Amino acid sequence: MTFKLLETQQLQDIQSEARLYEHQETGAQVLRLANDDTNKAFTIAFRTPPTSDNGIAHILEHSVLNGSKKYPSKEPFVELIKGSLNTFVNAMTFSDKTIYPVASTNEQDFQNLMSVYLDAVFQPNFRENPQILAQEGWHYHLEQAEDDLIYKGVVYNEMKGANASPDRQLANLIQASLYPNTTYAVDSGGDPAAITDLTQAEFIAFHDTYYHPSNSLTILYGNLDEEVAFKQLAEYFDGMQKQSELVDLAIETTEPGQTDVVTTYSLSAGDNPTDKDYLALNWHVNEVANTLDYFGLSILLDILFANNESPLKKALLDAEIGGDISFDYNEVGFVEALSIIAKFSSADRMVDFKRVVKETLEQLVEEGIPADLIEASLNKHLFHLKEAAISESNPRGVIYAIEALSTWLYNYSPYERLAFSEPLAQLKVLATEGYFEQLIARKLLNNPKQVAITLKAEPGKNDRQEAETLAQLKTYQESLSEEPIQQLVTQTQALIARQETPDSAEDLAKIPRLTRDDLTTETSIKEIITSDLFERTTFNHADEFTSGIDYLNLYLDLSDFAQEDFQALGLLSKLMGKMPTKNYSIAELQTQIDLNTGGINASVSVYENIHTGQITPYLVISGKALESSLDDLIRLMKEVLFHTDWHAERDIYQLLQSFISSFDRQIDFSSHSLAATRALSQVKISSRLSEQLSGLAQYRYLLDTRQQFNDHNEKALSDQLVALINKIINRQRIHALYVGDSQRVDLVKNKLHVAFNELPTSELASKTVFEAGAFQKEAFITAQDVNYVAQAVDADGIVPYSGSANVLATLLRYDYLWNNIRVKGGAYGAMFQHNRSGSLALVSYRDPNITKTLEAYQEIPAYIRNLVTDEEELFKTIIGTLSNLDQPLSAYHRGIRSFNMKQNSVTEADIVQLKEEILATKTTDLTQLSDSFTKVLANPATAIIGNKAQIEAIKDRFDTITELY
Repeated sequence: MTFKLLETQQLQDIQSEARLYEHQETGAQVLRLANDDTNKAFTIAFRTPPTSDNGIAHILEHSVLNGSKKYPSKEPFVELIKGSLNTFVNAMTFSDKTIYPVASTNEQDFQNLMSVYLDAVFQPNFRENPQILAQEGWHYHLEQAEDDLIYKGVVYNEMKGANASPDRQLANLIQASLYPNTTYAVDSGGDPAAITDLTQAEFIAFHDTYYHPSNSLTILYGNLDEEVAFKQLAEYFDGMQKQSELVDLAIETTEPGQTDVVTTYSLSAGDNPTDKDYLALNWHVNEVANTLDYFGLSILLDILFANNESPLKKALLDAEIGGDISFDYNEVGFVEALSIIAKFSSADRMVDFKRVVKETLEQLVEEGIPADLIEASLNKHLFHLKEAAISESNPRGVIYAIEALSTWLYNYSPYERLAFSEPLAQLKVLATEGYFEQLIARKLLNNPKQVAITLKAEPGKNDRQEAETLAQLKTYQESLSEEPIQQLVTQTQALIARQETPDSAEDLAKIPRLTRDDLTTETSIKEIITSDLFERTTFNHADEFTSGIDYLNLYLDLSDFAQEDFQALGLLSKLMGKMPTKNYSIAELQTQIDLNTGGINASVSVYENIHTGQITPYLVISGKALESSLDDLIRLMKEVLFHTDWHAERDIYQLLQSFISSFDRQIDFSSHSLAATRALSQVKISSRLSEQLSGLAQYRYLLDTRQQFNDHNEKALSDQLVALINKIINRQRIHALYVGDSQRVDLVKNKLHVAFNELPTSELASKTVFEAGAFQKEAFITAQDVNYVAQAVDADGIVPYSGSANVLATLLRYDYLWNNIRVKGGAYGAMFQHNRSGSLALVSYRDPNITKTLEAYQEIPAYIRNLVTDEEELFKTIIGTLSNLDQPLSAYHRGIRSFNMKQNSVTEADIVQLKEEILATKTTDLTQLSDSFTKVLANPATAIIGNKAQIEAIKDRFDTITELY
């Protein structure tokens, strides 16, 4: 065997046997995590330290998946997604490493995924084809000589969107300031201004240096065929020589040369910059070798910042340093940084910021941290780590691979972060000896490796920078003679031709795929068992093995509430569990929850009966605890639900600020979901309620409510929240879902009956007739250089929700939209959504275009009408479609899925029928849908979030244009 076993270790916390191997020729190490998990995973990682902001590691991550020696099609990655039963397939660039993880529950599929990924990283086609760098990284784009010259590229546009976020700008600045002249000082994702300096020669050299077996670390996880997996690795490792110089990522940390840094970030032009600065205090706090302090710092930060009454967060809020206070513990790489961040602040508060932090930390060191705070945080961390070890919702093999790499990458043991019980037990003992107080002194108070950063708001900065870039391009274009201009046109047209040329059947056939024997119409869905809780209310049970954890959800029927109440109900649910109550302060409540449970949360969920269209919203209080703590769980759920102090206006205001801050981050990073929900809200009633609860309507409501407080009219909100909760407190509203052991059903049900039997009871009013939003074409302006373009329609009764429609959805996502919006358009991505209620939604992500994207949406019917696909290609898409229906879920999420299906009147038979229809789909079933798509796409609702200049250039196409600030 070409792999030598170095050591074996039992990892009880993750229920695995770890075996560490080394490839004898190259020194490449392989970690085998053996267990009975059928969701097997493969991850190969490379140390990839960048030396500039040109995004080389990130663009390389994209490019290796654009064809390889064995699999030469243009997009093997997409072909895998279309035609695999994978449970995870991705690639990720970190500050100093790039990883390629895949997972599948099917052994043959797993082997196929491994084969494609190994060939991609070791034998990529980009080395011979510079058009791949041009497409994925950047290129001068000039389709005709008279056009304006622009930059285009998938990563170029992705990073234009990402780097418009002040949160990302701050994160990059923190690393650059704390770790100057190291790989961590540069932006591994890429700065658009530097991406355009990257050359093909540099690209190949980077791959030569870092994509070698000697520089790789591989993790094989789960119940897999070891002989086959190691044979696949040997195919690429054998015959390679060990690199003479191995990559060492260790760095020497020094005191920053600059202890105070001031710069600016962009607001939308016209936005008021008052109190919109960011302040950040930052420390280098740890290196990967110190596992105990890693866990210790995680717990300390939870103690200091878990809620608005946590010691340091409370002190900063009381001093009005900023409207929102947060922290970041950044596992940068070899080093780890800690940041305390004040948002909605002013640059002139930095002195006070430093003073309050210093004085509060000194007081904690002198007086000691309350023991119950430490115990509660330790309990919370242990609960969540153990729960994660039994969860199947995320591929554990990928998560554990990332954890192993966090130390292994730097030549330390890969097991350090995978064996968590021992350090947490050690911390429990050390806590009684002043460990956490000493940690504050060592890592913060007496630590010279720190820097203060002020990020000042500058309206219109992004617009000015974009104008400068366009002016530079114009100047460059005007400097060129006719011959180089024509050369740019030729190169652009050649790239477009490549993008538009379909892969040959021969190349596509080389990608391994499954057979019909690998597919099944079986499901893992379990029926919900329903009984009476109170008169006209139900107790629902999902029988699942949960390793001694009780999962309990309370559902309070809101179907008779007025539609105009739902924005306030959205806020009410966000506040629950974060406010003082009759018996506890905020800090005391959080301590009780952490000591006795795995967490209590509140939200509002909206269900729609697929047969009748009946809308039923619920206020949902969800909690979990060890079986021995069930009484405490129910007691605390009651406390949150019925005894919250809704007149604690100061606390409401502080939480409002944090909710608005979270929305700001969502606008920066997830505007596609906000745009899609907004468009859907105009055509579907359930989406309209969701938009009021968690979309742009909720965001505007939060901003208006904050202004209401600033105008000293806070009592009106408190009175409204009290009125809502008084209406909610009615025994006839309460339904329950229990996910857990069937032997405990009677016990849980009886305890709920006793706990809530005392509540007042009255007949619910008639169900409200909810309505969708006004149908219109909307645009929302943000301080971004890219766009999120969404359209939605109600296709109920026109485009059937069928197996063939689901197959078509897969084709639209990974063929039409991928090629037209991402590959040719340069957007980071595009999505298509079709659900059982009949709604269809299209949305692009970090998109440099608006008009071209809208035109591409309108061409979908023609694509469907002219669709030509052979039986093999169609079957591949069928596989990918089935894969979306069969993702592994944790016991709790299996229970939630079954309950949600019941609420929406979807049965297991419906799922089986859908799978049968998918398997039976023919090309003619797809092309027959073209007329239906022509009909529904003739007049879609539109919601676009994005760049001011682009939106205003086509302002006549919108009914409304709104500035998002």
